Amino acid sequence: MNKKKSIFITGAAGGMGSSTARLFKKNGWFVGCYDINESNLNELKNELGNEDIIYQQLDVANKTEFEERLSDFSKNTNGTLDILFNNAGITEGGFFDEIPYENHIKIININVIGVINGIYSASSLLKDTENSLCISTSSSSGIMGMGMIATYSATKHAIKGLTESLSAEFSRFDTRVSDILPGVIDTPMIGKEIRDHLPKSGMWRLISSDEIAKTVWESYHSNNIHWYVPKELEDLERDVAINPIEARDKLNNSGPLSEN
Repeated sequence: MNKKKSIFITGAAGGMGSSTARLFKKNGWFVGCYDINESNLNELKNELGNEDIIYQQLDVANKTEFEERLSDFSKNTNGTLDILFNNAGITEGGFFDEIPYENHIKIININVIGVINGIYSASSLLKDTENSLCISTSSSSGIMGMGMIATYSATKHAIKGLTESLSAEFSRFDTRVSDILPGVIDTPMIGKEIRDHLPKSGMWRLISSDEIAKTVWESYHSNNIHWYVPKELEDLERDVAINPIEARDKLNNSGPLSEN
C-alpha cells in the first residue's frame, strides 16, 4: 500500500494541472491525474510514466463518475487524501446575450457543480487525513467581474465564496480550504487576441503555469485562504472593496480583456 502523501488533480492534462502533476511527482508524492481529455492525458502519461501516478478520464460534472475515480484513487493511498486540487474549468468569451444559453449552463456545470462534486465526494477522505487541504482554482475575475466573460466570472466568484465558507466549516476536522486566484496564466485558454494586448509587467502580465504549481505546493505548507498569482492582484481586491465602480472602469480600460 502506498504511504506517500497524495494529491488528486482535476484538469490535469494540461496547463496548470499538468504543471502541478509534474512538481508533486518530482517531490515524491503519489499523484492522481484526471481530465476529460483522454488524448492529452495519454501525452502526460508518456511524459511522466506510471510510477506513483495514475491517469483516468473524468467528467467533473458527473458526480457518480467523480465518486468512482476517488474510490479507485483511495485504494492506492490507504484511504487518505492529502490534497484535493479542483482545477478543471472552462470559459467562453463574448457578450452575455450572444452566447448560447446551453454554453452558459456548461460553464456553470463544470466550474461550480464540478467543484461541489469533488469536495462533497472527497470529504470523507479529507476528514480521514491529518492536515489535509482542499484547494480550488478561482480567478482574478472572481475578485471583480469582467466583461465578455460574465458567466465565467460568476462561477469564479462562487468558488471564492465556497472556499471562504468551507474554510470555516472544515476546520472542525482539520482540513484546510483555500483557493488560487490566477491572473493571466500561460495556458491554451488564453487566446492570441488577449496575448497580443498583455503588458510586460504588472498584475496582467503573462505568467507561467509553473507558478500555479508552486503556489499549490506552498499552500500545503502554509495557511492562507486566498492565494493571488501574481501577488499584485491583492491590490485589485482592495480597489474593489473601496470603490467597485472605479475598479470596474479601470479594468475596462486596462485589464486583460481591454483593447488597450
